Amino acid sequence: MQLVFDEYFKIYPVKKRIVEGLYASGISIVNEKFYLNNIEIPLSSIATTLKVNRRTLYETIKFVNKNPVVKEIMENVSVLPDTKKISLLMKNEVVTIFVDKGMYFKVVPEIMRILEKQMSNIKEIYSINSDYETSFIRLIFYNEVEEEVFRKFNNVNGINKILIDSPREIDVICDKCEIKICPHKISTSFKEHSIYK
Repeated sequence: MQLVFDEYFKIYPVKKRIVEGLYASGISIVNEKFYLNNIEIPLSSIATTLKVNRRTLYETIKFVNKNPVVKEIMENVSVLPDTKKISLLMKNEVVTIFVDKGMYFKVVPEIMRILEKQMSNIKEIYSINSDYETSFIRLIFYNEVEEEVFRKFNNVNGINKILIDSPREIDVICDKCEIKICPHKISTSFKEHSIYK
């Protein structure tokens, strides 16, 4: 997406910053209005948040609508919930693997191979391969991950850091691992389960 924005907005840095900010926030432009999924967002709120005036926003909307490619992109932007923020409350373990630039296509198959025996413990997989931002793979597990998995991750060429967000105290497992312990837990009636049950 960054390449498209670079191409269409190369001589319009302010408009580019606005469109990138909208895209990153999951805000679409449809019929000259702003939407967060199906909820309309007032133009004044967007202007305040992005620190631009209303006139600049109107000009950006017109520019977007005149360019079919950018218009198509911005009409279809939506936001996905970030379950990482609530996963720890549900006693899930979140593992974010940061990947060196250009190594994504080599790291992902290695990670999947290592996780083959853990697949029933995986709740969610989310990843981004970017030339402009840090590429990463985020894995959310129903339960605590075995230490052996991290030792195997540690040996994968192209991984520069592994961030483990856990609801329980754990020891540092590998030299690339960084651990954050969640101080909040909720009791829940949800039972630990396998997706294959």
